[in-house]
Amino acid sequence: MAKTFKALSKQLLGAKYESVFKSLTASVILFTAVYGSGFRITAAPAVLYLTSVLFTAGVMWQLLEGKRHLEAMEGMFMLPFDNRSFIFSYVSALGAHTLVTKTLPIWALFFAVCPWKLWETALAAFCGCMACAVTAAAWVMYRKGRIVSAIFWPAGILAVILLADREAVILTVDLFCTAAAVLYLAFADAYNFYCPGTEKKPARHTGRTGSVPVYLLRYLMADKSCLINTAGLCGAACFLPLLFGKVQGMDLFPIGLAVLCMNTPVCTLLSRDPDLEQSLRILPGQAGRFCRKYCLLIFAVNGITAGIYLCCWQIIHGGNSTTHGMTVFFFSILSAGLSVVLEWKMPIRSWKTESDLWHHPRKYLVPLIMLATAALVSFR
Repeated sequence: MAKTFKALSKQLLGAKYESVFKSLTASVILFTAVYGSGFRITAAPAVLYLTSVLFTAGVMWQLLEGKRHLEAMEGMFMLPFDNRSFIFSYVSALGAHTLVTKTLPIWALFFAVCPWKLWETALAAFCGCMACAVTAAAWVMYRKGRIVSAIFWPAGILAVILLADREAVILTVDLFCTAAAVLYLAFADAYNFYCPGTEKKPARHTGRTGSVPVYLLRYLMADKSCLINTAGLCGAACFLPLLFGKVQGMDLFPIGLAVLCMNTPVCTLLSRDPDLEQSLRILPGQAGRFCRKYCLLIFAVNGITAGIYLCCWQIIHGGNSTTHGMTVFFFSILSAGLSVVLEWKMPIRSWKTESDLWHHPRKYLVPLIMLATAALVSFR
């Protein structure tokens, strides 16, 4: 079990565990900077517990759905292995990667802006560990077609965290769910975690020229992460007008547009497909042709979410629809152009899992530029 865990950990965290040191350094810098700024808030412990569970579970699910580490698993399956040891090693490696490289910076931010008691910090850490185990078990249930159980189990945990008044109740539920997840995984099949997907028959095109928009549209429709992320942004577009309004002569409508441009799966198409990028860079004339269509695709996706945001804003707050419509067009085309330029000039290279790609710090460059632009536009 130890050898399997070590092999998988090096696959996820680097040969010398470089990702661990990078995450620790980033967390220390983030904590020091935010804590030194003197910014403090007061939050209920349930917020910390919910964030620990939801964020960790989301990243863990992304790792389980990822395809990047399937080659290492395929090589291990060619050798004799113990089923139970492999499952626990695999889940432990994914959980360690999730907690250390993704959840730790979030905890550093929470601990810097709000004072927490020692047992609240410990319970939040245990909630993160529990989320890893339960997510792995729920993912196996989902793979086996037990969708109802995979949904209601995590939903019950979230309900307990929201409704429980005492930490003892939450700790008891966490212990019970962790034990149940470990027991379920102990009798699972290791091949349930291996999902390479079905090999499709290659399509033959007889036309003289291919259609880049059709290719991009098929790519978008075939990728569940793109669809789920876009659907989530559409839901956020309906919710953001309830939070934003006019504050002391400042129109916060552009701020929402800047937030909605963070569609990472759509904006990292070349980074996640190195073969496609290499083909585009080698073939003459393909870069400009592809990038123009790619920019239009991102513009269309951003325009859909921004259009929903505009409609909800007009229903709730009203305002000058012409000015807001022009603002939507400007922010959609600007964010699309910046995303394409950044993806072509600075593609993300050294990523080990899809979660690393989607949580790379580069994803925040375009939203930060758009937020700065929104701040300038918002002042009247």
